[in-house]
Amino acid sequence: MRWIADSIKNSPPSVLDKLLNIASEYKDVISLAIGEPDLDTPAHIIDAGTEALKTKYTHYTSNFGFLGLREAIAEKLDKENHVNVDPRDEIMVTCGAGTSIDLFMRAVLDPRDEVLVQDPGYFNYIYVGAFLNTKIVPIHVKEENGFSLNPEDLEEKITEKTKLLIINSPANPTGSVIPEKNLKKIADIVIENDILVLTDEIYEKLIYGEKHFSIASIPEMKERCVLINGFSKAYAMTGWRVGYAAGNKEIIHAMGVIGAYTSICAPAVSQKAALAALKGNQDCVEEMRREYDKRRLYIIERLNEIGIPTVMPTGAFYAFPNISQYGSSEKVWKLFLEKANVSSTPGTAFGKYGEGYLRFSYANSLKNIEKALDNIEKVIKNV
Repeated sequence: MRWIADSIKNSPPSVLDKLLNIASEYKDVISLAIGEPDLDTPAHIIDAGTEALKTKYTHYTSNFGFLGLREAIAEKLDKENHVNVDPRDEIMVTCGAGTSIDLFMRAVLDPRDEVLVQDPGYFNYIYVGAFLNTKIVPIHVKEENGFSLNPEDLEEKITEKTKLLIINSPANPTGSVIPEKNLKKIADIVIENDILVLTDEIYEKLIYGEKHFSIASIPEMKERCVLINGFSKAYAMTGWRVGYAAGNKEIIHAMGVIGAYTSICAPAVSQKAALAALKGNQDCVEEMRREYDKRRLYIIERLNEIGIPTVMPTGAFYAFPNISQYGSSEKVWKLFLEKANVSSTPGTAFGKYGEGYLRFSYANSLKNIEKALDNIEKVIKNV
């Protein structure tokens, strides 16, 4: 370990590595652990990628992404999100949304800056923050509030060292959506306290019964906000690795400088496929959303019937059941893996307030979800 940087050694233990390694040792396991669409990339997007290969679109692009894609992203943001950005200097295309998060945090954070995150929340924020020697400050998003970020809870966590708030709505792992009225209150708070905002909206197309609202659409937020999104979830393009960041031009420029010396650019072929995703018929997105909605309704109803209390998520494709009556997150995760042949993710992978919960991804077939819950029900009856 003497060769490893202190920031890496001192980062939280990787729960994800552990569960993936253990789960891989079991045969015939039904996976409800991975946040990846089980549906295929739509045919017209694949065709665009294939055509790009045939026409030898296989070289470097600008480190910010090719302009045609940035223009399409700007058009989408203006039309759908009411966010106005210049495609030439306020958008960067990256190797997936995760790279956008990494580049943004590296561009704006100094050691010992404080970063506010939802807890339970997406683990990338926690790990990237640790790698940068910043202080991650969890804001407990509570089950009784549907796991949605409460503006009053945010205010309590702000100190003179607070530099950044990361918002994820719809959220991983809870599927919660922050209502528009609360996002407007949050905007007032961060403006008053001179705090930057990273808004991660990768699940914006997967909302059920509510309307997506971006905090970046508030005019006063433009200079202190960067919006992150991508193509992995809405278009089932996880392996294509295309995401983007949009917002404050100084931050986008700094991200581009870092990106030029790391990933250089997002894959050229994938950028052409992403352009086809934005420009093509959007019926495929709605078809996927409806399919996830069927699974959402089934898995939540069934978990509650089994005796595992579960809040109905309003976004993404995750259920976050409360298993505390049966033991710790790790104990119940292992129980379901070993006795029910079902893999999930311990809630503790998403922060300290994830204890007592598991994350189930319903990005799996209804048939597999039904079988998984049948197995879990048998195990629960014997606990």
